[in-house]
Amino acid sequence: MSAKAPEHKTHITQAVKDLSDRQVRQYLRKVYYVSNDISLEKEWGDLFAEDGVYIMGNRKATGPEAIRKLRKKLYEEIPQRDYSPIKIFSYGNHDDDTEFMILGTVGWTYHAGHDHSGDWAAHVKLHKGDDGVVRCKYYQIIIGKEL
Repeated sequence: MSAKAPEHKTHITQAVKDLSDRQVRQYLRKVYYVSNDISLEKEWGDLFAEDGVYIMGNRKATGPEAIRKLRKKLYEEIPQRDYSPIKIFSYGNHDDDTEFMILGTVGWTYHAGHDHSGDWAAHVKLHKGDDGVVRCKYYQIIIGKEL
């Protein structure tokens, strides 16, 4: 089953409204839809290029399969999360490559049931391949006190 970003207006819709590339806007909507749904493990890996890098704190994975495994481990530790992008700053738009800095909030729930929330930022590099598909080449998330 392929994940499709919801059509209704959400927090990400507002955050991406100023981006000019329609395909990039759709991609970023899908990233946060998939990111917030634990059942979409395969789809998460599919969002990354074969040499794509994903960094969360001091954890790093390269390639779709390793990225899926890291995501699975992260969800085992914190089973529920909700990333909400607030503002997206694009730069370096060079035909097939675009970079972003993204600011947002995140809420998560631990196994014991207690909730926590904080701010986060991400450095993201996207690439549109020869097949015309946008995939992530680099995604680093910084959460909380590090900001």
